[in-house]
Amino acid sequence: MNETLQVIDGRASLRHYADRPIGRPDIERIVESAMRAPTAGNMMLYTILEVADPAKKARLAETCGHSFIAAAPLVLLFLADMQRWVDFFDSNGVPASCAKEGRAYRTPDAGKLLMACSDALAAAENSVIAAESIGVGSCYVGDILGHAEEHRTLFDLPEFALPLALVCYGYRPKGAASERAERFDAKYIHHRDAYRRFSQGQLVEMPAHIEAKSARVLAERKTSLAELTYRNFMASPAACEQRRSVATLLAPWLRSGDTHRNS
Repeated sequence: MNETLQVIDGRASLRHYADRPIGRPDIERIVESAMRAPTAGNMMLYTILEVADPAKKARLAETCGHSFIAAAPLVLLFLADMQRWVDFFDSNGVPASCAKEGRAYRTPDAGKLLMACSDALAAAENSVIAAESIGVGSCYVGDILGHAEEHRTLFDLPEFALPLALVCYGYRPKGAASERAERFDAKYIHHRDAYRRFSQGQLVEMPAHIEAKSARVLAERKTSLAELTYRNFMASPAACEQRRSVATLLAPWLRSGDTHRNS
């Protein structure tokens, strides 16, 4: 196994950090590596927002529900971003030329959002692997998708810059072991030529490694893994807030899917 594969294979989420800053050269290296990720048409449909203000990190720790955000030496927010291109089109007179020629002017729609999300997540993962290769651990925080209005205000986000992934980085505390999580068997994830659905028996076997790890909690709550996962991931207060928040974040992109003419 080569060095790159070893880095990928050994990576595990890190939620506790040594009290040690990440030097600016290493931060720049992490960001530069993110920017080398694949991107649609080399348009780089994302923005990387470094959250350096301790007060903002502390607020994110509250809105996202993870105290380790406030202690992380480096926090990067990856935005799916078409605003930069909308501003570019506007500043170069594209809406006016569309109106003059009787053409519909289109602003970003849901399809462009998905492309921007692909760009942003590719960049985020590049940053994570680059960080791991220089001894800096990381953790994704999906809860950034909640509390849309507050996060927009906190970072002055325009309508076509959507907060997609929050990533925390830091060094592993001395003596802390890396807890590499077991993954699903590849047969459930890697399909060939067509999507496969699974039998009830296969679906029972699929999360066996998760069920074994959660056995104590399941016994205490007298519930099944399916019910516990559903309640936590789909129906918890945080999940309901995320559903509401994401609808707010999607609104400009869905609205702008309609064509309109500028006067």
